[in-house]
Amino acid sequence: MHNWSAPHSTTPHLTTPPSQSHPDHGDWPHSPSALAAAVTLATLSDGRPADDDGDDDDEVEDDDDDGGGISLEDYQHFMETMPGSHGAGEGDIDDEDPSLDEGGTIEDMFGPIHPSYITYNAIDMFDQTSSIPHHLHTSTTYIAAPMAIGAQTIHLPYGADPLLEPPPTLNEPHLSIQDRAAFCPITSYFHRFFGHFKPVVPGLDLVQVPDFISRDDLKGDEYDYQGIDWTKRNTTRAAVRKARSQHERQRVLHSVKAVRKYIHSTPNTDSFFQFRRINTKPRAFVPHFQLRNIVTATSRNDVYYAKGHQVLHTDAEGVPEDVVADLSKHLAPDASITTIASHGDVLIAGAFEGEYAIANLASTQGSAYTFGRTSDFATDTKSRIVNHMHLFSSRRTYTPQAVLCSNDHHLRVLDCGTNTLIHSFQYPAAVNCSATSPNGRMRVVVGDFQETLITNAETGQAFETLNSHTDDAFACAWADDGIHVATAAQDSTVVVWDARYWEKPLAVMKSELSVPRSLHFSPIGSGPRVLVAAEADDFINIINAQTWESKQVFDFFGPAGGVSFTPDGQSLFIANGERRFGGIIELERTGWADKTGRRGSFDDEHQEDIVTDWVGDGALDADGRVLAGDVQRQRRHVDLSGVVV
Repeated sequence: MHNWSAPHSTTPHLTTPPSQSHPDHGDWPHSPSALAAAVTLATLSDGRPADDDGDDDDEVEDDDDDGGGISLEDYQHFMETMPGSHGAGEGDIDDEDPSLDEGGTIEDMFGPIHPSYITYNAIDMFDQTSSIPHHLHTSTTYIAAPMAIGAQTIHLPYGADPLLEPPPTLNEPHLSIQDRAAFCPITSYFHRFFGHFKPVVPGLDLVQVPDFISRDDLKGDEYDYQGIDWTKRNTTRAAVRKARSQHERQRVLHSVKAVRKYIHSTPNTDSFFQFRRINTKPRAFVPHFQLRNIVTATSRNDVYYAKGHQVLHTDAEGVPEDVVADLSKHLAPDASITTIASHGDVLIAGAFEGEYAIANLASTQGSAYTFGRTSDFATDTKSRIVNHMHLFSSRRTYTPQAVLCSNDHHLRVLDCGTNTLIHSFQYPAAVNCSATSPNGRMRVVVGDFQETLITNAETGQAFETLNSHTDDAFACAWADDGIHVATAAQDSTVVVWDARYWEKPLAVMKSELSVPRSLHFSPIGSGPRVLVAAEADDFINIINAQTWESKQVFDFFGPAGGVSFTPDGQSLFIANGERRFGGIIELERTGWADKTGRRGSFDDEHQEDIVTDWVGDGALDADGRVLAGDVQRQRRHVDLSGVVV
């Protein structure tokens, strides 16, 4: 993750066990070359369905070239004709720009076959000039400078009008590294880029957002699930969505646009979840634009989210929040909690200077928690941000252990019962995310390097090095079947692997539009399996993990602070950080009676296989992770659509 360092705190720290140095890059297992990555993408893309099969008429038109799939010859030509890197201020580029035919090499696209691990510079991620609409003068910029109001520092995202947007609820000095890919806030977008094409209509700043909106309150364009009446504004939600997507697509980085052009769109034809409710009072706070894991749920009655120095608790009905952990005494005033995770009765939160807090959710002693640090204040460490955490059960003691991924190039394993760091593994660059296999033996690690590392969970050593992304990765997940592994990167791609066959990916997909920042497989026993990919703004992809050939897209307006399944997988909670229209959204499972196709895997294609969950029905009864009993699962599958009462 890109560096930012909060002011030092004087809180005492724990002593960290000696780090185990990771081997130099040259000692890692052989990584496929960029050409091999091209072969992989070409092979996988040939069999994908046309992107217009079953699409709704209102679906946003993607100006990526998705027709006809991709051949190896096409992809080689693409790589050979990739332009060099584009500096900021070169202006927008169209997919059909003749400059794409000018020379280039594989290294221009992918860098060296064994790239150096230099931290990616967020400021260069998106061209400031190219983000300006064509009808405006190029001297105009909407990336506003920070504003100081009293003791607060206000950082406005692209296109935000300070007279229209609500003021921040927290101090935001850490946002000095601006996300130039962030979507324009919907209130300012409607006023500046959409509303001025219409007759005089009321702006979105006049909308009175209620405390909650349920599915029963929805009235189409008269009242959507963010409380907006589009009919009063002489338009429809679909029209605004289409125009907004086209506007934001113009701002996509050139190299990302080139990658997207050669990957098929996944048809939005599934229906796994439906909107149930949004509670607008709880507002998770996105601490850094690349870190989107600040919400977690242990049940519908227990939803936790991070906001500044605190972890707060609410539920699906929006009960008044209460504090689970308050780190105000331990964190610098301008620091923030950056990530949270939970498993069973344990919740853990990480922060900007390597701080962490462990809370026992079963405790009757109020909001007591255990505090610690990942490292001391060594002068040679520029950034200690805890980028990601996840929890798993120890193979030996069955006690909860936490994996902390940090910006100081370390991955640490913490025993939550004793508050002891039992492992510390060092990698060549910042570690952004990891996921441990269900049996606790393997771990996938991604970071500020293009390779995906499959490591021994107990030694930290990589035994497989996978090359499938062209940019740094910030999300990964390991499915409950122990077989499927997914990663997502800033090149806007999601890649799925079969742990029994690391030679090539099982599937390669692209996001709807924004960068996928958080990945989650549905829990075992929750029904037809899915992979949820939460994008930085506006879109949640619920991908069919049976075939990898279709998905459901849930869209809203605002940045996603993260997503979380309940342990039974029947609810999916989304933290929307939009200042006016945000809140905690709940989606609930649906479509239990839908038929599904043969699963996508490297199994024998002649093998009989009608499994839709992560394992067959017979194995579900014996799996302790499954929360629903056999009768309950059978009731879910009953199709009542044809019943007349």
